[in-house]
Amino acid sequence: MFVCLYVYMIIEEFQKARQLIDQSQHIVLTTHERTDGDDLGSVLALAHHLKNTGKDVSIVIKGGVPESLRFLPMSAEVTEQLPTKKVDLLMISGCSQPARIGHEGIMTLDCPNINIDHHPDNKNFATINIVDAKKSAVAELVYTLFQEAGWPISAEIATCLLTGIFTDTGSFMHSNTSPQTLKAAGDLMQRGGRTTTIAKHTYRGKNIDSLKAWSKALDNAYYDPIKQIVYSVISEEDMALFDEVPSNVFEGFAETLNKVPEAKFAMFLKQDGDLVKGSLRSEEHKGVDVSEVAHSLGGGGHKFASGFAVVGKLVKRDNRWQVE
Repeated sequence: MFVCLYVYMIIEEFQKARQLIDQSQHIVLTTHERTDGDDLGSVLALAHHLKNTGKDVSIVIKGGVPESLRFLPMSAEVTEQLPTKKVDLLMISGCSQPARIGHEGIMTLDCPNINIDHHPDNKNFATINIVDAKKSAVAELVYTLFQEAGWPISAEIATCLLTGIFTDTGSFMHSNTSPQTLKAAGDLMQRGGRTTTIAKHTYRGKNIDSLKAWSKALDNAYYDPIKQIVYSVISEEDMALFDEVPSNVFEGFAETLNKVPEAKFAMFLKQDGDLVKGSLRSEEHKGVDVSEVAHSLGGGGHKFASGFAVVGKLVKRDNRWQVE
């Protein structure tokens, strides 16, 4: 009974979203700053559809597009500048709360908004909230929206959505990969999405400095046998050793640490300006909910994949790393 009611509520939100989209002409799409494959893929898939139906679309994302995701169709249209004309609707993908957008101009827009997300700690902050923590990725949720609405899925849209699912499931290796996830991915491949192309750009395109940066991070890795934690850090001094590395150079590194079988969970800390950003990973059989750790540090995310950011600097004292 509960499952049927839950599905009905999601479909009802889909219908409300369609009505609001139909009533709007100028639509702004956004996601969190320093976007990733899932949320950017979701935004671009929606942007393709909206443009194809004659809507005036602006894609505004703080920090722009990472180099590894510039292969995505329409990624060149992403800007950090808000349009000057009146906005009828704001669509937000992959943000558990508005602050994650990181763009002050977007935060002050006075218009209805649609919140599309799969994070379990989403605050349901929007006019319409399409939130389903059972989905492997925001892109899988957007795919379901396309299916329910009867919207056509072109090869370009399929590429965007498949990129989101592929990257957020760790190329289908994470525990969030369900039979429905694989069914959606298979359909998107039939419609023109190619996992080989996506993997080439998102996982395999590392230059020499990127490989050296990973080598340094691996060299900084430690295993605590008492707490059963494997962790690593990258400081400003470490990053200064490398000339040309993309902003998402450590994409997937926390997952690599999490492959240590003795560890209950993995943690990767990286200096980013005045912030220390942490990525936490675990697996279902390890029995650790890393979102609880993230929440205790002001962050959030999923049970087995979460993150946080704290003000401070990574400093090594007495051969131990700490945040000061």
